[in-house]
Amino acid sequence: MSNGTHLRKARLAIKMKLWKDWRTEWDMDIAEGIVEVKDMFLSYNGFKNSHIKFGHFKVPFGLEILTSSRYIVFPERAYPALAFKMGRRMSIEYSKWGKSWNVRATVFGQTFDTNKNKTIDETGGGAALRVAFAPIQNDDMILHIGGSTVWERPDDNNWIVDYKSEPETKIGDVEILDTELIKNTSYTMRYGLEGAFVYKNFHLQGEYQMVNVARFEGNSDASFNGGYVYLTWTITGESRAWDPTQGEFGQLIPKNNGLGALELAFRFSNLNLSDTEALVLGGRANNYTFGVNWYPNPNVVVMLNYTSVNNSENATGDGFIGGDNFSYAQFMTKFFF
Repeated sequence: MSNGTHLRKARLAIKMKLWKDWRTEWDMDIAEGIVEVKDMFLSYNGFKNSHIKFGHFKVPFGLEILTSSRYIVFPERAYPALAFKMGRRMSIEYSKWGKSWNVRATVFGQTFDTNKNKTIDETGGGAALRVAFAPIQNDDMILHIGGSTVWERPDDNNWIVDYKSEPETKIGDVEILDTELIKNTSYTMRYGLEGAFVYKNFHLQGEYQMVNVARFEGNSDASFNGGYVYLTWTITGESRAWDPTQGEFGQLIPKNNGLGALELAFRFSNLNLSDTEALVLGGRANNYTFGVNWYPNPNVVVMLNYTSVNNSENATGDGFIGGDNFSYAQFMTKFFF
């Protein structure tokens, strides 16, 4: 680990309506001096409460993974989203929603990686399904429940996968939990359960995710899992609304643009990348995070976190000493327009 500063994200997005029924988005990231393609898709919105989207975008898996980084409560997403994220893929998706539900089904290929597409056969890809419900929505309460699953083949004909994660901070860029390369992988299955309960200015949210790695005959299958739960209290009284078009929670908007909104948050997260029967010892960790967020206006967020990290003996990624526990403070400003 190290102290440091970091330009975490620097996005430029263009969203356009093409006449009546078509939409497009081009989203580029220019952080760290590298230009990277994010969302780049075309969608047809001529159906009632639904769309067909094709291009490069996030595979529908999980709640926190899909929520925009502009709106998440902590500077970094929790362990499961870091280790098990699907990321953006070349995909085609059908999405439909009602006032209290959202369903998304996607067939996808590889990532939008020019070098990979030039040098490696595209044998990967898969399919994903996510459903989300908000059966209770009123001025005081929102109840959200959902689930998702993904079937995926490895991205190339080497039949290799791996899962790893930083300790919920990008400073130092140390991936302490790491399965290393898992060879002879036929396919993987991801499963996710998600839930949230909002009561006035309190927001309780949690997820559990699991990945099963099915390997060719003669090799042991492997299984990994993780989860998180967090509670926020917006002292100034604001709350996040549920967006049926995405099946997610939206932006916290302060009522007073002078004083802004003040939010206190606590998160517990866990990740287990060890499966002793499969002889994969990627390590385990528990994190405890306390956060204070200030929203001076709808376009600026100031975040301060303190995190305590507890690692198992097998948490030795990037040459880290297993079982070494530590803590860190993390400060971030976000602004968007």
